[in-house]
Order: sequence, then structure tokens, then C-alpha cells
Amino acid sequence: MTHLTRTIAAVVASLALTLTAVPAHATNHTDVTLIVTELPAQVRLVPGEAIELVQDTNRTTGYTWSTKVRGDKKAIKVSKGDYTAPTTDLIGAPGITTWKITAEQPGRAVVRVLATPPGGGDPTVSKVTVIVMNP
Repeated sequence: MTHLTRTIAAVVASLALTLTAVPAHATNHTDVTLIVTELPAQVRLVPGEAIELVQDTNRTTGYTWSTKVRGDKKAIKVSKGDYTAPTTDLIGAPGITTWKITAEQPGRAVVRVLATPPGGGDPTVSKVTVIVMNP
């Protein structure tokens, strides 16, 4: 609980964000400190802490979603991204894609989320800045 309290305080002190703080025991995500639901965002973590980046994604549109890391790539580890289909029978309803971002070593990295239109073209880019601090 100390890590969660410290992390939330650091986040609130940085930029105005929309984050959902979820105690680890309240979800199935026992090793996640925060869940980020809106971008742009900035979070501060210590090595070993993790966040989940959760974005609405709709595969029926033909768009594809991916991540690219800029800055200190060794500071964090980003998962491939897991898609969860919608739980409704409505045609065209969006699902969600979840990426886990784990702090590895002190540094600053920017995770860019790219929404690429069908057939290619310029993607829409959103980002979360992750600052990994010394423990």
C-alpha cells in the first residue's frame, strides 16, 4: 500500500491526469500499481512497479493499434498488448487493448500509442511519459 500511496501522490503532483487508481487486491492484476485510461499522461514509478495502459480499440473499423517507445528504452518494458472483445451483441461495439508497462531501471521513456488507419497513412498518436525513479 505504501507504493500505491507514494505513486498516486507523485502522479497528482505532476500533471493533471485522468488515472484510475486501483488497489492490487481489488482486481485480478496483482502486480499493477495504476491503470491509465486517458492520454496524454505522465507517471512516476520505481523499478518493479507497473501500470496498465487501457485504450478503447475497435477492430471492426480497420484501424490497428501499436506502441513505440522513445527515450530511454531500457527504463521500461512494454507488453505486446492484449485485446479484449466487447461483451455486448451490438455490431461495431469497441473492445479494449491493454498494455502492461513495467519499470525496469531509472530513466525516462515515452510510450507512443499509434492508431493507424486502414490501408496505412499517418497514425493518430497518443502518449504516456514514464519516469522511473531511483528506489
